[in-house]
Amino acid sequence: MANKKPKNETSNYDEMKQQQKAAVNVDSNNTPKKAKKTVKKNSDKPNIFKRMWKGIKGIFSELKKVTWTKGKEVGSNTAVVLVVVVLFFVALFIIDYVLSGIFGLITNDKWTTIFI
Repeated sequence: MANKKPKNETSNYDEMKQQQKAAVNVDSNNTPKKAKKTVKKNSDKPNIFKRMWKGIKGIFSELKKVTWTKGKEVGSNTAVVLVVVVLFFVALFIIDYVLSGIFGLITNDKWTTIFI
């Protein structure tokens, strides 16, 4: 009997639950309404070929907006890139030659050459 709640507390609790349910169920029949299913037809979308053609036309219209560089500018930029690549090749070749020679001096007591 010690675990029983007083009657007025449980009745207040039940009344609050009923009020919450009444607030949730606005429908007069207290039955939830079912959502209507909408069926999409395949005819809503255009044909696949029409969509592809529209995409290709969009690509060409965007390519017309691109500012293309002139031939001389492309050639000069290519020459700069080739010169930098050759300079790095020569610098790395010299570093490799010197380090392999030093390694040869340490191990064999003579300078190791790459060109044999």
